[in-house]
Amino acid sequence: MIETDTAVARRMEWMKEFEEKKSVPSICQKFSISRKTFYKWLKRYKISSKNVSSLGDRSRRPHHSPRATSPAIVQRLRELREKTGFGQKRLKLYLSIWYDIELSESAIWKLLKKSGVDMKLKKSHRRKLRPNDALLPGDRVSLTFKLITNQNGKQHFVQYSAIDECSRLRITKIYGRHSTLSALDFIQFGLMHFPFLIRYIQTPLDNAFASVSKPRSRTHAFTMNLRKLGIKHEVPSKKKLAVNRFMERIKRFDEVEPYLTKPFSSLDELQQEAARVLYRYNNERPIPLIENMSPVEKLRTYQQFSGITTFDPYAISH
Repeated sequence: MIETDTAVARRMEWMKEFEEKKSVPSICQKFSISRKTFYKWLKRYKISSKNVSSLGDRSRRPHHSPRATSPAIVQRLRELREKTGFGQKRLKLYLSIWYDIELSESAIWKLLKKSGVDMKLKKSHRRKLRPNDALLPGDRVSLTFKLITNQNGKQHFVQYSAIDECSRLRITKIYGRHSTLSALDFIQFGLMHFPFLIRYIQTPLDNAFASVSKPRSRTHAFTMNLRKLGIKHEVPSKKKLAVNRFMERIKRFDEVEPYLTKPFSSLDELQQEAARVLYRYNNERPIPLIENMSPVEKLRTYQQFSGITTFDPYAISH
């Protein structure tokens, strides 16, 4: 405020000198300013009818910013930061996958800093899952696949399934071929539609998910892409699979589903039938292992998911 008053007083001296001498060159020489600067302030002074306040500095902020980030996006960014503790690199990926919002890493950092978020806070350590720990939604999601052949035996498809071990919430998507690219696309589908963050993904030992010769290798494309998203990839050993039969139960679930044995003519037709079955499973089917609740009912027992009424990632008519 003191600096502003000093600047106004200095410019007022220019105006008084001009009213007395009417000589712009001498004024510019006396006060060591350019003619452009003097005429700019003289114009403002005259337009305001010689109001002294017109000689004060104005904000350089534009009157209209059509490319400015909307407050809704900033609020969503803050909520995601508070919920995950991720830095700008992972926040950029999650915004793109979940909400179809494209922001640069520098823009995310500036928006969070401007909104009062301390970007120097240390991220919380990943909660390690132990065999006897109670799982929370998203703690561990198991992914399996099943090869499907239509009745003429000429068309081959692959069904990927992901099920949350805590709530038993499940998603399924069918692809034309079994590959790492299909598996990564399915992961993005899951990230967009599961109502919780995924911390661990467990897959069987298969070339699409891991190196068969080195199952714990971190250089496989599937594992590397999960790490970028802040998700840890687990490939259970044979000894661990002998103790935990969860993934085997998923396979048996697929084998008894009637839509897999029905005749179908296209991938879309098969996907629609699978979506109808999964809608009933997630929202209506009681599961004995979760106290005869449906997966959505189990999910609602956690406070942060109490507002979820139905789970329908496919949004088709049932």
